[in-house]
Amino acid sequence: MPESDRPGPTPDLGTFMAADTPEGNPRLGKVTAWDGEVVHLQRPGGGTAWTAAPSQLRPPTGDEHALIRVLSTPVPAATRVHQVRQEPPVVLSADPLPPAVPVPGCATCAVAAERERHCLRAHDHSAAADFRIEIRNHPHEGP
Repeated sequence: MPESDRPGPTPDLGTFMAADTPEGNPRLGKVTAWDGEVVHLQRPGGGTAWTAAPSQLRPPTGDEHALIRVLSTPVPAATRVHQVRQEPPVVLSADPLPPAVPVPGCATCAVAAERERHCLRAHDHSAAADFRIEIRNHPHEGP
């Protein structure tokens, strides 16, 4: 069995490990699982998971530990800018909107108004509002 395929000590779950790459940049990851042959690792701070043989892994150096801390530290949300003048609260009416008024002589508006009344009787206020908007936005002038 070649030296590179010989199983090494398995790292503990949750520890960070490094693997050297041909490009010279080490690959860093947190050990998430071990299935007997390969170790499953997750990039610091999330990202694509990857696997490696235990013999390919080594403890990270001091510089690599510093990089892991940077990559795995959550960024705090930006603080809200203090408003100089407080806006008054929005007060919503509890009264329902009045039914839409169809344009006289428009068949589309008449059908939409009838459907709106039907929806209001059935307490489907969302659909009634849709028909009210249809009446309001329906074009009534010629091209």
